[in-house]
Amino acid sequence: MNIKPHMKKSIQKPENWQDFETLCKKLWGEIWNIPTKIKKNGRSGQSQSGVDVYGIPKGESSYWGIQCKGKDNYTNARLTTKEIENEITKAKTFNPKLEVFIFATTMNKDVEIEEFIRLKDIESRENGDFEILLFCWEDIADLIEENLDTYNFWVANKLHKTKFDFEVYLNEFENEFVIKPKCIRKIKRYRLKEPEVERLDTGISPLFNNAELVRKLSMIGYQQPILQNNFSSRKVNEAICSFELIMANTGSAVIEDWRLTFRVTGEHKEIMDQLGTGPMGMIDIGFLKHKRTHVTGNRISYNPKDNEPLIQKDNRYFEAFIIPLCKEYIIPVEWELLARDFDKSGTLFLNIKPQYEDKITYEYVDTEDDLKEDEIISIDEKKNYTDD
Repeated sequence: MNIKPHMKKSIQKPENWQDFETLCKKLWGEIWNIPTKIKKNGRSGQSQSGVDVYGIPKGESSYWGIQCKGKDNYTNARLTTKEIENEITKAKTFNPKLEVFIFATTMNKDVEIEEFIRLKDIESRENGDFEILLFCWEDIADLIEENLDTYNFWVANKLHKTKFDFEVYLNEFENEFVIKPKCIRKIKRYRLKEPEVERLDTGISPLFNNAELVRKLSMIGYQQPILQNNFSSRKVNEAICSFELIMANTGSAVIEDWRLTFRVTGEHKEIMDQLGTGPMGMIDIGFLKHKRTHVTGNRISYNPKDNEPLIQKDNRYFEAFIIPLCKEYIIPVEWELLARDFDKSGTLFLNIKPQYEDKITYEYVDTEDDLKEDEIISIDEKKNYTDD
């Protein structure tokens, strides 16, 4: 386990402005949750419109820019009000327009400069321009301690050797899985009436439709046969589909104090984390003791047993059940990991492809002009019971 010491004073300032710019890119890339999308602006010697590093933070729609000002240790200078004014003026020319403009500096905190930045921030926003923020070295050191990837990169000098990553998969470690609910499709089919032919019906059914004959036969001890139902009385819904959710530590660091939430955002009738597991479909109490999931509405939450850490290259999984609608469509399943030093989210997809069992009823018509295409009367889950 990597424990970060509380020692901001030991976090060394960069030795040159190039390293400071790299540190700012790494730090704000992690803060904004866009480590691969944050960019340095141009190259040395080019006009940069007051912006050294830029990106669109996750959840935002406009660009934010950072002006990296290396001071003290390698220039023996402090950030001045004139310098701030000049950089703000240049940042207004950045294209597209900035939403937030940040001064990041290795200068130690200075009450006068901080007050000046606050005043310029209000002035800028009142004029319809960007918000202005200042991060001095003490502020940056705090942020480094709060962001583990940057801490390992800068302080522990591990250069991503300790890296958190996590993925959730469906069956067979895939991001999409096809489920096939069984559904009954009732169809009306039109047929021409056949010419009526007089015939003798030798079946016994009409006999027992005659109440008088049944009464007389019963007097001599004859009993009408009773059709037997050989099916189990257990309720079975064949539209219920199961799928696995596999939670894997794909990084190089142990994930601790972790839990997951799954949210089924697509249309469905019900989501479950268990079916009847005991005799006659009853709930197995032993199964409940080991169950790590809980369902509330369209959400499934997962908590590891005894808060057990998830070590590198290890995984956990559980089975879930869903009653989808009887149609072809896709159900997104959003997931979110919350852990001690790391969090991540993503989306999986259940591809619904029903298996239809057609039950056809015939309607006989007199002429060919009355014939029509087959009509789908209803599509319902295949089950041996009704919801009444």
